[in-house]
Amino acid sequence: MRAASASRAASRTLRSSLRPSLRRYCTETDAILMAAPPRMRVVDLHRPDALNALNSEMVATLLPLFQDWQQVGGDVKLVVMRGAGDRAFCAGGDIRFLHECASGYAATGDPAALSPAHEFFRAEYTLNNVLGTSRVPVVSILGGIVMGGGVGLSVHGQVRIATDSTIFAMPETGIGFFPDVGGSYFLPRLPAHLGFFLGLTGTRLRGRDVLTAGVATHFVPLARIEALEALLLEMAASTSGKAYTLESNQDFVDPEVLARAIGALDEVDRGKADGAPAAAPPLLTLESMGEIDAAFGLPDVGLIVEAVGAGAAAARERGDDTHWSIRAAAELGKVSPTSLAVTHEMLRRGAACSTLAECLRMEYRVAQHFLKHADFVSGVGAVLSKGAEPAAWGSPPSGDELASWFAAAEGGELEL
Repeated sequence: MRAASASRAASRTLRSSLRPSLRRYCTETDAILMAAPPRMRVVDLHRPDALNALNSEMVATLLPLFQDWQQVGGDVKLVVMRGAGDRAFCAGGDIRFLHECASGYAATGDPAALSPAHEFFRAEYTLNNVLGTSRVPVVSILGGIVMGGGVGLSVHGQVRIATDSTIFAMPETGIGFFPDVGGSYFLPRLPAHLGFFLGLTGTRLRGRDVLTAGVATHFVPLARIEALEALLLEMAASTSGKAYTLESNQDFVDPEVLARAIGALDEVDRGKADGAPAAAPPLLTLESMGEIDAAFGLPDVGLIVEAVGAGAAAARERGDDTHWSIRAAAELGKVSPTSLAVTHEMLRRGAACSTLAECLRMEYRVAQHFLKHADFVSGVGAVLSKGAEPAAWGSPPSGDELASWFAAAEGGELEL
């Protein structure tokens, strides 16, 4: 009983540490809230009305904070990231701002119109790399929607916790863009060519499927999130405050110990926890993953589209209207053909890259080319108009033209 009471008290402490009365950054928008329990930092992405979408102010706030927390002998032993509200961790980047930059270039041909977008991507990708190489363990609690820029904030950290409400996607091909923020690094490293499947189709994964895919490292039911928060507080507070030495690596929370402790919070029987919504049937089963592996492991986009279409036709013939290939075939037919071609080539190249930084440098070059491409302006415009102005896609690049998408552009190279 005492242990349970202590756990509840610790959890209340963490929740109270996130109240808006605490220190705020991005003071014009209050877009980032940060709390500092003992030896820990809690970062709240705080734009709930915009599904905590990542904008330039938020990136400009987070980057120096995470850089500062890497100090050896500092007082930060663990960082926890969450999204404000119940609907989203972070639903993506500020596509309206990027669309304005790209539209300005399309109207004037002036490269200066793209400079703010280049600056945003430089800062965002630098932040992604800092998170991916962080000496301090970063725990992301992925409540609700996790897409685009929100994936970049979480997927490179050491601990990514999915829960019943998690909805993951990289839907960028549907707006004439590509799965960036390190997508070229983590997607091709998922099992069974799931990264190619997710990156090309923008398919949404929910709940435990996010763990099955390898996007999340853990699953914790919603009913146990308070116990998770109490655990994180306890582990950070009990970490040695001594300066780092060669003899002792106790300057940060031990990631392996942390992972085992979080894993114990999952339900052994995977039954429905009190307070949790009914779980949807899993998308990712041994059978579906084998089929996805066979289709998306093919060497070019044309063959993939053909294989998925054949799978969808066979599923309809046998009356299986819920088969994964039916929705995937429909998505492949709707998204930008240029995005499909570039994304497939990028994932192929990313698989051969040795570091996240190498992939991010490649993505920075690709992003610059997309900002100048009509598909991006049209695709984002269709989203912003809520379909009133349907996207008009151009023809995809040929094999020879595809290489130019990976060449340096006016915005230069990304220095990491």
